[in-house]
Amino acid sequence: MNKDYHGIIYTLDSDSALRELVAHRNTASIPFGGRYRMIDFALSSMVNAGVRDVGVIMERDYQSLLDHLSNGKDWGLSRRSGGLRLLPPFGLREAHSGSFSGFLEALQSVQSYIEDIPHENIVISSGDLLANFDIAAAMEQHERSGADITAVCADAAPYFPHHRFIPGEDGFSSEMVFSSGGKGEGLAATEVYLMKKELLLSIMDYCAKSGKEHFHRDGIAHYIAGGGKVGIYVHEGYLCRVASAQDYFEASMDMLEPEIMLQFFPEDRPIRTKERAEVSTYYSDEAKVRNCLVADGCYIEGELEDCVLFRGVRIGKGAKLKNCVILQDAVVEKGADLRCVIADKDAVISENCFLVGSRRLPIIVPKGETV
Repeated sequence: MNKDYHGIIYTLDSDSALRELVAHRNTASIPFGGRYRMIDFALSSMVNAGVRDVGVIMERDYQSLLDHLSNGKDWGLSRRSGGLRLLPPFGLREAHSGSFSGFLEALQSVQSYIEDIPHENIVISSGDLLANFDIAAAMEQHERSGADITAVCADAAPYFPHHRFIPGEDGFSSEMVFSSGGKGEGLAATEVYLMKKELLLSIMDYCAKSGKEHFHRDGIAHYIAGGGKVGIYVHEGYLCRVASAQDYFEASMDMLEPEIMLQFFPEDRPIRTKERAEVSTYYSDEAKVRNCLVADGCYIEGELEDCVLFRGVRIGKGAKLKNCVILQDAVVEKGADLRCVIADKDAVISENCFLVGSRRLPIIVPKGETV
């Protein structure tokens, strides 16, 4: 257990491309993988590395996140001193609407919290990353290298614009590339960092005094320009940032691949989530299920192929679903035919309803709605 690290997870405003999935929640609390929320991956990665004090910076529509995280008991973070701390978005006068202009402003809103952190080092992560990071290995490299900051980078390049670190022969980076999309020079930053607390505060102080607004383009770039070097740790497993409904759909379908499931859930790094006791799933004699991820508490009487079902879902007789994601307690009545559909919590798909989307544009049935 490493006692000298404090975790900070930021859950910034949701992208409108996530459509109905963020109508009542932010990205970090979107259900994923049959029983999890997206924030479970960042939080579990830290807990698995021995981090026992974590602050979660929230922004808008965070009631769902509050309900899910509660006191942190399910992650072993319910403690009298330290543990899980939920940080609402009202630490800055200008953030009275509950929105931040970016990650830097989110950090500035909890500056007094950061200043009071008793640990020497901080682990920072976004709440919208789907990955099981080996933070313990990154810590070991960070301490062995003597770096003030280590960036966790990906060996694969995301298609969307991102910043990249250019590693030198010594394994450190003294150069960054911004607004890169797809493959390019260097390694893609995941925006997961291990750094000295004092360095983080100095970057925040520089940006505040200079009127700078960007943590990476201004803050880290200034640190590098002043002769600083960034250590690089490469994450080689699955990684996805969910910024659109298509991203969410494709990541859900990825969960049906055995190789990816092993990267998500290695034995030594479990993903923890809020417990919900359920009975086993019931499959009728007429049920046909092929290559699906089905949680506990479901009642299946129809046909499923390449689907992800959350807890408490009911599939009626004669219903046929292919490439669908059906969230908690949703109901698909008998005779319905669904292709590339995401049904949110408590949604009801009526008898004999026919819905066909595509992988690029899945149909989303909003939370609690009847179609």
